[in-house]
Amino acid sequence: MSDSANYERAREHLEALGLGAALSELDTVLDTAAREERAPAWVLDQLLTSERATRFERRVNANLKLSGIPNRKTLDDFDYDAQPSVPKRVVDELATLRFVRDGHNILILGPTGVGKTHLAIGLALKAIEQGHRTYFLTLHDLVNKVRLAREKNRLHVLHATLQRADVWLLDELGFQPLDRQDATFLFEAVNKRYAAGKSTIITSNKSYGQWHEIFPDPILAVALLDRLLHHSVVLNIRGDSYRQRHRKTAGLPNLQAPTGDSQELRGTNM
Repeated sequence: MSDSANYERAREHLEALGLGAALSELDTVLDTAAREERAPAWVLDQLLTSERATRFERRVNANLKLSGIPNRKTLDDFDYDAQPSVPKRVVDELATLRFVRDGHNILILGPTGVGKTHLAIGLALKAIEQGHRTYFLTLHDLVNKVRLAREKNRLHVLHATLQRADVWLLDELGFQPLDRQDATFLFEAVNKRYAAGKSTIITSNKSYGQWHEIFPDPILAVALLDRLLHHSVVLNIRGDSYRQRHRKTAGLPNLQAPTGDSQELRGTNM
C-alpha cells in the first residue's frame, strides 16, 4: 500500500474512532516527524497526547458549566494582605486537593464579607481543573430545590445529584433558619456523603455555638457537626468585610450587620 493510501486510511480510522483532536494534528505531527526524523512511536504519542488533552479540557469545561458556580473567583486572586487571619499555607495545602482524595470536609466560618465564598469557590475551581465533578449551591437554592423535589416526589433524584459530586460546596449556611424537613434533608445528604467518603465544603456566618439558631432541633445540629468535623479542616476568618472596608476608603459610614453576622471567629483549627 502506498504512503498516500496509508495516510488516507489513517485519517479514516481517526475520524471513525472519533479522535478529532488527533485528526486535526495529524499533518503537523507527520511533518515534524519527517523533518526531525522521529520514530513512529513518537508520532503515536503526540497524537494521543493531543487527543487526551483536548478531551480533558472538554470535560473540565462541561464540569464547570454543570457545577453551578456563579463566578470564577480563583485562589490566586484572594487578597491575603486584606485578610491576614487566613493562613495561606493551609489554603495552599488544600489547593493540592489532598482533602478530596482523603474525603475530608472543609468548613469556612466568619462574618459576612470576609472572603469565605471566594476561598470556597477557589478550591472548587481547583477541583474542577483536576477533573473532579463539583456542585455549588447556596443554602437558599438548596431549600428551594428540596421543596420543589418534595412536591414532585423526587427527593431521591436530588440526593443522587448531590452524591455524584466529588466536591459539594454549600454556601451561606446560617443566613436563614431551616424547618425540620429541610434540615433533615441536609443531614441525610451530608451523612450519605460522609459514609461514601466524599468531600463537602460549607461556608457559614455562624459559629458552632450558634448552629442551634439554624436547625429546629439542637440534636440534629450536633449530629450534622459530628459528621462534618470528623475528618475536616476548619478556617476561622476574622476581620472587616471587603465591602465595609471600601466604604471606609470612600468616607462612607459603616453599615451595621446583624449580631450573628458580626461575631468575630478567632483562630484556625486543623
